[in-house]
Amino acid sequence: MTAVAAPHGAGAATGERRLGLSTALLGAFVVTMLRPASWAVGLLGFLAGGGILLVAWPIVVLPTPTGLQNLLAEPIVSLAFGSVSESLLLAIAAGIAAAAGLVAVCLLVGAWAERQGIGLVLEAAPDDALDRPPSDLAGAPGAGRIALLRLLSLAPLAVVAAVAWQAVYDAVYHELVLPGDLAVPLPVRVVGEVPGQVVGIGLAWLLSDTAASVGVRRLVLERRPVLVAWLLGWSDLVRRPRRVLPTALFGVAVVALPVAPALLAAGIGWSRLREIMVAGSGIPLTLGATLVWVAIWMGGLVLAGVASAVRAAAWTLEIPVAGSAGAATGSPDALAGASPG
Repeated sequence: MTAVAAPHGAGAATGERRLGLSTALLGAFVVTMLRPASWAVGLLGFLAGGGILLVAWPIVVLPTPTGLQNLLAEPIVSLAFGSVSESLLLAIAAGIAAAAGLVAVCLLVGAWAERQGIGLVLEAAPDDALDRPPSDLAGAPGAGRIALLRLLSLAPLAVVAAVAWQAVYDAVYHELVLPGDLAVPLPVRVVGEVPGQVVGIGLAWLLSDTAASVGVRRLVLERRPVLVAWLLGWSDLVRRPRRVLPTALFGVAVVALPVAPALLAAGIGWSRLREIMVAGSGIPLTLGATLVWVAIWMGGLVLAGVASAVRAAAWTLEIPVAGSAGAATGSPDALAGASPG
């Protein structure tokens, strides 16, 4: 693999150099596949970033409209008529505190995993013929500041979600109270009712996550302040869309393509396993079906870890790094063997 220097423009003026885009994306596979430790770090980051909801989906039974009515009827009536009890207020406060604590823990765990993943890629790059100068991360920002940047990156998504909230809520409520085709999963029916709002939220997430992924690397590799690194992430998204956007779409594809079929298979397998248990098909068949389902589900977790590690490695390798003086001036020695990117 060959690196690419920036012989013209701002990159050359500042002495920055970067790998070619195809080299960075291919290098992300090489770095990850040869180091199983990155799979565990990738899986931890995937689960902390909300992936735990996806992997739990096959074994979670959604409440029925009747169940929701029985559960929420009394609290809603109390709120509507202003007769809020002290126990209800305590329950609401405890729920909010628990949700905030869970978000904080997930942000910190995900930030730690992301920080470890950056270190693994930088250590591995020279060994895999990826022409990047060694980076010493001693004293670089840690999980706390990465978590703060990731929290800051949720602000644009929260604004878009707040705008789209009413329409999405109405669609969910309608499908729970007066469902359409029950053979179609609830999320698919909701998307069918409000596709514009759902696509808008998805696009806001993609752009916010893209800017945050770049910003985290600017924070760690360049020791930037949190706010500056976050703004630089958005700046890179605007100034370098031909590199940043393909990397973002690559990251989505590399996670979705293997993980979605694995989760679908796990969901189908869980349904069949429940049917076998309900039918009382005997211990050998039940045990065998359980082992098969566990193997499918665990395979999905491994795929999620590998895919997430590849995605994170692609972001780390995509970031420009400071080159030598020769690279800054575009000298023949510095540019020899470089490929266009």
